Amino acid sequence: MSSATESVRTLRFTSATSARSRRGIARRAAGRNIARVLVVSVDVIMLTLAFLAFYVVRVSSVLIDDPMEFPLLEILQVVALLNAAWMLLFWFTGVYIGVHNRSLFAEVLAVAKVVVIGVALLWVALVLTSGPVESDVQSHTLVSLVIFLLFTLLAVAAGRTVVRVVLRRLRRAGIGLRRTVVIGDGERTDGLIELFDRHPELGFEVIGTVTALGHEEGADDVRSIGSLADLDEIITRHRVDVTIIGLTQHRDLVPKLITETAVADTAIKIIPDLYDMVSGQARAQHLYGIPLIEINPRIMPSWQMHVKRLMDIVASAFALVLGSPVWIATALAVKLEDGGPILYAQERVGLGGRTFMVYKFRSMRVDAERAGISWTAANDSRVTRVGRVIRKTHLDEIPQFWNVLRGEMSLVGPRPERPFYVEKFSRALPAYPRRLRVKPGVTGWNQVHMEDMTENLEFVQERLRHDFFYIENMSLRLDIEIIFRTVLRMIQRKGQA
Repeated sequence: MSSATESVRTLRFTSATSARSRRGIARRAAGRNIARVLVVSVDVIMLTLAFLAFYVVRVSSVLIDDPMEFPLLEILQVVALLNAAWMLLFWFTGVYIGVHNRSLFAEVLAVAKVVVIGVALLWVALVLTSGPVESDVQSHTLVSLVIFLLFTLLAVAAGRTVVRVVLRRLRRAGIGLRRTVVIGDGERTDGLIELFDRHPELGFEVIGTVTALGHEEGADDVRSIGSLADLDEIITRHRVDVTIIGLTQHRDLVPKLITETAVADTAIKIIPDLYDMVSGQARAQHLYGIPLIEINPRIMPSWQMHVKRLMDIVASAFALVLGSPVWIATALAVKLEDGGPILYAQERVGLGGRTFMVYKFRSMRVDAERAGISWTAANDSRVTRVGRVIRKTHLDEIPQFWNVLRGEMSLVGPRPERPFYVEKFSRALPAYPRRLRVKPGVTGWNQVHMEDMTENLEFVQERLRHDFFYIENMSLRLDIEIIFRTVLRMIQRKGQA
């Protein structure tokens, strides 16, 4: 086994590194938020100016022979309503994600698409609410919307350009640079580092390189700050925002690096080989002729992620409120059987390694874990009579809708596991922590396919395959399919008792 492979295998998930990782994520998010707040603020100003310019044109009838005037209070109300609608639409469509990663042309094009959609929705709303109108009024309305569209596009594009200029000047002054580490060495990485040194406006501050070799073998590189064995510590200690991978050898390590180490908590870019570019296997962003592939961990488009969260909120609120008679009856049944607690609280590991308390209707004896922690087996003697019923019908899971409402869980996702098992399985299966890259769920792809839970490595490996299938194919369609399959299992009473 190569020393590089051995180095990567020494990198394991632990609660301590997870805590450091969370602090790093929070700090990097704060840095991104500064640019985002600046962009949002300028957008609000430019959208307001665009509407006021449109209003002046409308009042003066420069382009439209149909003067209209509104009281100042109504104008302010319209401006506030429109700005709120634009911000919601921009947020929903992901315009504010990665604002510093796109070229100006790509950014303006992305915003232009959303603005056209927004004006089209406004046109539909006007048609549906105004009723039958004369043709000349329709033509005036259409011309007004076209003018409004042009003013809005020009204003937002101008605002984004101003933000770019301001950010570039700040970066040249060393403000707002993203701390970057480069993994690998060679001509390609050297050229990229020199490029970043010459052009700080690109926003990268290279703090050093990490080699796939040991310290003694990479000591001739004056920029070297360690090897792969030290990677997690380097990213944490140096507060790294961006990791650029330029390995010419040991390319088989790349999947491990981006899933099993702290690299996954940074923005990831890869310097592709010429073959990757020629074969069409990668689409790269070019920086002064040097290509960089950006690894985007977001499988679902931004709008689908927002719809998924909206579904979580609506479904959990609906289940908790309208289903209250069933939950009250379940709670009484649990209490009357043995007089013990109604709810069972347990610590679980969620998104990014964050722990939270998950709640379930108690389905086992109060002293069920007196002999130690273990999974529930088929026909487990620790399960109560009421517990067998609510486990078969999945009613014991209902209190977890509170976790969904709080945002700790989602309706669909990998099941959250206890810290004891996360550490245990992470030692046996190095890829296991990949499950922590998405929010855990009440139900999931594994739950609708597996029958009985068995505490052995084979079962965990199969569950891991199911979880990875979901993570790599996340979509609203797949979520809806899983929810539908879960309802069928509840009706068929296929839960484990």
